[in-house]
Amino acid sequence: MTDQAVQVIITVVVGQEKQELHKDIPEADLESTIKNLSQEVGQAIFSLVLQILDDQMQKTIPKTWKNVGRVARKVTFESGYTIYKRRIYRDEHGQIWKPLDLLLGVEAYARNSRKVQEMGCLLASRSSYRNASEMLSYLLKTVISPSSLQRMVKRFGAYISACEADWRQAEPAGKIKAPILYAESDGVWLHLQQAKTKRAEVKVGLLYSGKRRIGSDRFCCENKVVMTQLGGSNEEWQIKLRELADRHFDLTQTNYLVVGGDGATWVKHSFDLLNLPQFPVLDRFHVARAVHSAFSKLTDSQLLLDALFSQPFETVKPQILELINQTKGKQAVLLKRTLDYLENNQHALLDLMHRLPSDLKPATLGCAEANVDKLVRQRMRGRGFSWSFDGGEAMLAVLRHKDSLSRIVFPKPKMDSKRGPATNKPATSTYQPISASMPIFHSSEASKDWVQLLKIRMNRELSLTELF
Repeated sequence: MTDQAVQVIITVVVGQEKQELHKDIPEADLESTIKNLSQEVGQAIFSLVLQILDDQMQKTIPKTWKNVGRVARKVTFESGYTIYKRRIYRDEHGQIWKPLDLLLGVEAYARNSRKVQEMGCLLASRSSYRNASEMLSYLLKTVISPSSLQRMVKRFGAYISACEADWRQAEPAGKIKAPILYAESDGVWLHLQQAKTKRAEVKVGLLYSGKRRIGSDRFCCENKVVMTQLGGSNEEWQIKLRELADRHFDLTQTNYLVVGGDGATWVKHSFDLLNLPQFPVLDRFHVARAVHSAFSKLTDSQLLLDALFSQPFETVKPQILELINQTKGKQAVLLKRTLDYLENNQHALLDLMHRLPSDLKPATLGCAEANVDKLVRQRMRGRGFSWSFDGGEAMLAVLRHKDSLSRIVFPKPKMDSKRGPATNKPATSTYQPISASMPIFHSSEASKDWVQLLKIRMNRELSLTELF
């Protein structure tokens, strides 16, 4: 063992530029010192490359532009905190241009590159802002505060929302063919801060074409796409889901739409604008919980569930009424409430095998609860969390695309060093699908059999999409 340090001299040569780095590496701190040295080398190379790029772009600038000087810029890149100088130009119209910033995708007044923002948003989608800022600071060897990370998520979440608006307007119709399309929706309540109301509901909707086996008793959804919305009207929610379906699926090839949910009114009507024959299915978890809680002490509740799922409700209702007549007080009230719940959703109780054509093998539903939990609840609920409305919307946008961010496949904006980035301009007009509905479908009578029958007949035999 020796107390002497190892002296390292590294010469970095990029083009005609040269820079020397001197470092003494003590034996006691060998690993971390070499790690810091490698980062310093990367920063030196990056700074020299930026200087050369700025010199080269000077030759491509229009002759009508005037160079008004060089100004230093301090930005945190993936390689760490970097200071570089870039030329600033004024065009013939008096507008200021900074070509090197545009090439790097660094916005005005931004302190972090786009890649660092993606890293921060990905970490923030998996942990609290405080923990995520600590991890990001450790990776970049640069201090990133929780408040800075929060602002980063708000900006990048707004950028994602703008991209989604452009995709809805510009991209062609979906190509995925699904004879049976499965649709589920559910919600979760969040606590708000700096808002008129203390809470707001996050709507979560998902569409998928079926399921495939990934284990002995495990299945995953095929071609799954997800949409979320914080607050807002039911009409806005229905339009978003229609746009989502149009973007991913070829609806002209879809014969049946299987809609699952817990029986809430907005859940029932989430997918009405798709104009497809609907087969509603009441979520089996909610049915089983209600029946077991109410009837388990009076009869075999599992047999009662099997009857509800395989027989018309009118044949099972007398058995339930007989059990209600045997009880009194609070228990009778509970049984009556359960009966009303089942009766109001009787059109959604039968299993699909008893309703769809025999040559079709339907998939099971019940994915909404798990998707709400993994997508929203785990990150945005609990531990005293509360959200501003803008912050909640931005985080939901990041959560919708966190898999793309982790695989580095989120689309990048196109850059032009002469004329600036291709910005996400807001849509010139709001997308309105060709659709219509009848007031009876949204009234208190909506759950009755004759109303549901009328709705199915109209969807099947009078398609407004085909009419126009």
